[in-house]
Parts: sequence; structure tokens; C-alpha cells
Amino acid sequence: MIELVLVYCLVADPKNCQEQRPVFEEPLTAATCLMNAQKMAIEYVREHPAWQLAGWRCEKDKPAERPA
Repeated sequence: MIELVLVYCLVADPKNCQEQRPVFEEPLTAATCLMNAQKMAIEYVREHPAWQLAGWRCEKDKPAERPA
């Protein structure tokens, strides 16, 4: 499974960052992950102007975290 990971940091505090993992209806391929990255990043920044895109990646086969 491939997952799109977008990293945003606050414009006023660039060391304060967070990851966003958008949920898609269909599983992503490497190509669809690459094609969706810019679109999703632009939409998020438009809706959240206090944040800026710091980076993104397409992760493959990362196991889900287990609750503590």
C-alpha cells in the first residue's frame, strides 16, 4: 500500500510541523500518489493559510501504528 504524506509547518513558527495523511477512496499507486501530492498540498494551504508545505513523500508499506 502506498500512502501520501504531506508535511506542513506553521509560517510563524517553522519548527512547529505536522504530517497529514489524506485518505483516498481508492488505493494509491506510485503514479497516483505523485499526481495527487501537489493538488492536495495546494488545497490544504488555501484552507489553512497559517501553514506552509515543508515537504511530502509517498510511503510504501509502512505498517499501521498499534495503540498503546
